[in-house]
Amino acid sequence: MGLSAEGIMELLFRSDAFQTYAMCSAILALKMWGSAVYTALQRRGSSGFVNAEDAKLLAPDAAASEVEKPEVAHALRIQRNDLENIPLFWIVGMLYVFTGATALGAAAYCWTFTIARVLHTVVYVRQMQPARALMWLIGSLAVIGMAVQVIWRTI
Repeated sequence: MGLSAEGIMELLFRSDAFQTYAMCSAILALKMWGSAVYTALQRRGSSGFVNAEDAKLLAPDAAASEVEKPEVAHALRIQRNDLENIPLFWIVGMLYVFTGATALGAAAYCWTFTIARVLHTVVYVRQMQPARALMWLIGSLAVIGMAVQVIWRTI
């Protein structure tokens, strides 16, 4: 006789590996939201509006432009980079946990990725290279490591 859906969920939520994954996922979601707020602040601070209705509401003396201001474009690249990397973590990380990650393995991979992504944003805002590339690489290696573990466990 198999477990009910509720039983499976209870076991999952008691798993240290899943709790680590869930905590890191929530932090990354908040980090992405923070990046969106940062973009909005850059747009507001530079009066860099592309929508006429936004310019009219938030800076009546400013006109909308078809071209993004450099500081807004930079902030948007931070968001785009998040969208290219964090969803991969969510998918691969969940598969990693579901295929039997240990608490230590989940902590190592998930926290490495999460810390690297938070630091990636900090150094991206401050325009610090090669630190930005290094943070991207560290985060990417964590996801690759989990992906390899998933593949290894499923063959």
